[in-house]
Amino acid sequence: MFSGMNYVYEVYKEQSFSKAAENLYISQPALSSMIKKIETKIGMPLFDRSTSPIQLTECGKKVHQDRRENHGPGK
Repeated sequence: MFSGMNYVYEVYKEQSFSKAAENLYISQPALSSMIKKIETKIGMPLFDRSTSPIQLTECGKKVHQDRRENHGPGK
């Protein structure tokens, strides 16, 4: 089982919810729901969904940077 931050990392890496969901072997709606729950818990969006490909928001960049410093990329 992946942690929520692994889901965030996969979306960040692929810059796509559908590609990330495919890599994670889950449905795109399930992945979107998980990301929304994380964003609700944090209180801010992690991804700017108005761009294509999607990009991290400033909050998302901070979360990603903190994750890399504490766990390394992709862990």
